[in-house]
Amino acid sequence: MAVAVQEPTTSVDFVAAAVLDVYRSHVEDATQMSLAEFIDSPRSVGAIRAIVASDTHTVEVVLDDDSPVHSLCNVAWTVAERGWHLNVLVGLDRLGDAHTELRSTPCTLQGWWLDDDTVRFARHERP
Repeated sequence: MAVAVQEPTTSVDFVAAAVLDVYRSHVEDATQMSLAEFIDSPRSVGAIRAIVASDTHTVEVVLDDDSPVHSLCNVAWTVAERGWHLNVLVGLDRLGDAHTELRSTPCTLQGWWLDDDTVRFARHERP
C-alpha cells in the first residue's frame, strides 16, 4: 500500500511558479533549480530557489522571509561575470532592506506580494 505525502506549499513555491508562468507565456525557456546548480555558491545561498532563463541570460532568485539578502552580493558579481543578469525577488515588506544590503551590486530587485491567491509583482528596481 502506498501513502501519498503532500508537502506544504510555501510562498516561494507560489512565486517561483508565477515566474515560470511569465516565461512560459512569452514562450521562453526557463528552468527551476537551486542556485548551487547554476553557479558554485556559498552554502548559505546554495539552496535558494532559482529560475534560469537561458534565452535572456537571466537568473531570478526567490527569497523567503529568512533568506539572507546580503549573501547574494557575491552571487550578483559572479553571475554578472558570466554575462548573465540576476533579479532578486523579495517580499514587498523586505524590499527596503534588500535595497540597502545589495546597494551597488549588478542586479535588480523585484518586490512581490500575494493578492488573494494571486502573486503580484512590483517593477524592477536597481539597488
